[in-house]
Parts: sequence; structure tokens; C-alpha cells
Amino acid sequence: MGRKSEVPADKRVELVLALLRKEEPAAQIARRAGVSEQTVYRWRDEFISGGKAQLAGKSSDAVASKELAKLQREIESREQVIGELTIANRILKKLSGPSL
Repeated sequence: MGRKSEVPADKRVELVLALLRKEEPAAQIARRAGVSEQTVYRWRDEFISGGKAQLAGKSSDAVASKELAKLQREIESREQVIGELTIANRILKKLSGPSL
């Protein structure tokens, strides 16, 4: 996984808009920002996805909140399984007799 870009969000927006307006080639924008062309294109894709989500009435906070709730449910489910396995393990240890 690559390292996190240190380009501030407002600067990224300027760069993406310059790319979308075709003010200069992606390679030149990337050089100016000190990142790869691939990074500039990824920013563009994220920018467009965010705009689509907003237009569809899905704010990024709502999407993140939904994802967080899903992850919390998964964690609770896994914690329950771990608890059940811990109890089963203790019972099996007691049934197997004294250990050496």
C-alpha cells in the first residue's frame, strides 16, 4: 500500500478541477503536486464518486455511518463466537482431567 499524500484537500480539489477542465496534462499536474499520475487520476475518481453520492442524496457521513454500524455488528458477532469458544474450551479442559 502506498503512503498517504501530504497534499491538502483544497489543493487536491484545485488539481482535479484543472485536470477536468483540461488546463494541463495529468503528467504536468502530477509533477507540480509531487505525486504520480496514478494518484491524480485516483483523486479525480474519488472526486467524481463523492459528487455522485451527494447528488444521489447519500452524504459521505451517512455512508460512513452505515459502514461503521455494519462493522460494529460484525465485531459483536465475532466477540460472541470468541466467548462461546472460550466457554467450550474451559469445559473441555475440565473434562479432560488434571493437566501435568
